[in-house]
Amino acid sequence: MASRCPARIRGLSLIELMIAITLGMIIVAALLALYVNVTRTNSEMSRMNRQIENGRFAMQLLQDDVAHAGFWGTYVPQFDNLTEPLAPLDAPAALPDPCLAYTAANWNFAYISNLIGIPVQGSTAAPGTCGALLANQQANTDILVVRHAQTCVADAAGCEADTAGKLYFQSTMCEAEVTAFAQDGAANSLTLNATASATDDVYNGFTVRIIGGAGLGQSRAITAYNGTTKVATVSPNWGTLPDNSSIYAFGLGYALGTSGHIFHKRSCTDAPTGPTQAINGFADKRKFVSNIYYIRDYAVTAGDGIPTLMRSSFDLAGGALAHQPAQALIEGIQGFRVEYGIDAQSDTGAAVDYTQPVVWVDPLNKNSPANRGDGMAEGNYANAAGVTCASVASCPAANIVAVRIHVLARSLEATPGYTDSKTYTLGGTTLGPFNDGFKRHVFSTTVRLVNPAGRRETP
Repeated sequence: MASRCPARIRGLSLIELMIAITLGMIIVAALLALYVNVTRTNSEMSRMNRQIENGRFAMQLLQDDVAHAGFWGTYVPQFDNLTEPLAPLDAPAALPDPCLAYTAANWNFAYISNLIGIPVQGSTAAPGTCGALLANQQANTDILVVRHAQTCVADAAGCEADTAGKLYFQSTMCEAEVTAFAQDGAANSLTLNATASATDDVYNGFTVRIIGGAGLGQSRAITAYNGTTKVATVSPNWGTLPDNSSIYAFGLGYALGTSGHIFHKRSCTDAPTGPTQAINGFADKRKFVSNIYYIRDYAVTAGDGIPTLMRSSFDLAGGALAHQPAQALIEGIQGFRVEYGIDAQSDTGAAVDYTQPVVWVDPLNKNSPANRGDGMAEGNYANAAGVTCASVASCPAANIVAVRIHVLARSLEATPGYTDSKTYTLGGTTLGPFNDGFKRHVFSTTVRLVNPAGRRETP
């Protein structure tokens, strides 16, 4: 049987091979382009998400702290106390220097009254002696100071331990420590009630006011105290001698210091005992909180160009009480402006006046004080330059009841091919165009100061 020759085996021609390679390269190029686009999109989304989260975090952090401004536990400042029968002694008369060195001479009655009475303070440049502390401030940004007592009690669960040397605020709930009958008076002294402390010099530096009986309306500083005789030496001498008909108010009902926290809860006993321990014993001690917020023009290394939200907090370090070096909080915060809502009028339209006692429109019902605020901001919000304090009679900073915060968040990395030609409005300030490759977003919110505003509300 004859064999058959196999058919000729044929491969790809050169032309076919080149076509196949070309098609493959087109497919690879398409896949590569898709991969690059997806990667670029993911990177851009990551940048945007981080930018938005940074902005939201900054707003939440600032909002939470500002909401606590003016919280002093159970204490109500006299100038905001509608039950105070006399002209207040603690109405702020000047903007305090937040960084003033902590000494007895510096932290006197007037300075502490300004701290307590102005819980929110703003500026466009480092206030007082804060210059070195707040170095490298970002141009066209504000500085915000927030003050209050810690919301938790020292040594309580979840709160830091009561630490010797730290600054604590304590207010009394014991009526006898607020007002009491004097036993007697002399030219330069007052014999306090028998319930007064038995510890020598424990009241030194406090103010005693005569609110009833002989010597009504006078106030003097206590310079020495004898716990055995209850005699408090005062300066200057009394104009009208008090006697056993005199009712005095001891201090302003609070202590702010590293010691001398002698006030009690309403039982007026020394130690908590039995089933009523919740209302017995010494009054709560709360750490004094003072935070300064500002924007630094770099994050880690000077010149890195990443604007960063910073905070300096008042605390104890190295045995000294002071505002500590600022700590970086959130990177990419480029703009920071704060506006203030001022309650400068009563509900009658009359101006606030802290040089006089409360004047009631109706002395019987007492639901409308003619010379105290009503807790609501009037007119337009003011910038930091418009919130001053020249005297007791002219101190808008004491009447802040709301704060409007504006933050401009910037991406940390530039977007290729993008140019930011937009302008951004932060209250009364306009920033931009920046004409760079960074994307930006404005965040704004208004925070009511529930503590100062709430004290002014009447039924």
